Amino acid sequence: MCNGVSRGWFLATAGAAALPLVAVPASAAELPATPNGLSAGNARAALIARGSKFIQTHYAGAMHLARSIANSRIRADVLGILADPVPMYARKYPTAESRLALRDALAGQGFIKPGDPVSGIFPPGTERAGVVQPFWSAAGSAYDSHHSYPGGLLVHELFNASMAEHFAKTYDAIYFGGRPTVDRDVAIAAAFYHDMMKTAVFQFNEDGTLLPELAIAGTGGHHCLSGAEALVRGHDARFVTVLLSAHAAPSLGDEVKVAQWCRASAMIAGVDPVEYGLLDRQGNLAAFPPLEAFVNFLSDHDYVLSVHAVQAITPRLTALGPGAGSPEGRWWRHRVLSNASAIALYEAATRGEAVFEDAVRKAAE
Repeated sequence: MCNGVSRGWFLATAGAAALPLVAVPASAAELPATPNGLSAGNARAALIARGSKFIQTHYAGAMHLARSIANSRIRADVLGILADPVPMYARKYPTAESRLALRDALAGQGFIKPGDPVSGIFPPGTERAGVVQPFWSAAGSAYDSHHSYPGGLLVHELFNASMAEHFAKTYDAIYFGGRPTVDRDVAIAAAFYHDMMKTAVFQFNEDGTLLPELAIAGTGGHHCLSGAEALVRGHDARFVTVLLSAHAAPSLGDEVKVAQWCRASAMIAGVDPVEYGLLDRQGNLAAFPPLEAFVNFLSDHDYVLSVHAVQAITPRLTALGPGAGSPEGRWWRHRVLSNASAIALYEAATRGEAVFEDAVRKAAE
């Protein structure tokens, strides 16, 4: 989100950051085995993602970039959560009573509303021995928002992690004489990590809809759940601060929001945010948040095009598909977008209706 920063400023900065990105393999990679025990909706989404060359190719790119992280501890954890995103924070709450108590504690602090569903914090599959959808077949957001198709999360995170590396290189080149200063590993890892709990939050229902997302501390619940996951997995306060700066830079007044997300994440993870080093005793962030926090914020701006693209093409896409508003129509839409992406179809639409319809036809094959 661009709170406190104009969209024009961001786009100008992105345009200036025109250094080559990491080389991403152009060939497709075989996707991992589909986990046993998926719900019917998640299983159908995985089947669509598995059949998409677009998703297979970008999976290869994501793995290439994640494996390029030099820090062995961070690399291992990023690869681990990409391979198995079942939330570890949920293991701290093994009973219905403990989960209800956390819901009430979050409501008591004003992070959620009293009576909000416990399933917003603990979606299906987060119970002991549960299973959530794979990273490579998960949606990137709500049904009417960005990357809302099987494999959309993978595409979104690859874009963000690539931009994080891009921004890190540009800051180093312009402000530090080319000396490596911005931590590339942290920038890339945080970009991958901060949306990982979307695998649990945006699961596919059997009718092609997606589970609703609960707002936590004034932002999408996946954000604070991903922060909690990083805490439970033992990442340090610096990394968690960077991760939780994706939705607002810790500056220009928005540092209050980041501090709020640190408190909510710490409560979910069952840690003291002050003792952990996330906040000072007055409840504030450190006076000088790390550079990587600003890089993570800047890298998470694909939404300025991707949200617009999906909303702009949806009426035309729906008109071309079967059974508008029906389960059949939704799954047809998911297959089309998984094969092409909303941004590619949006670009086709800028070249005329015939070009758009041809692109949709090819994606639906």
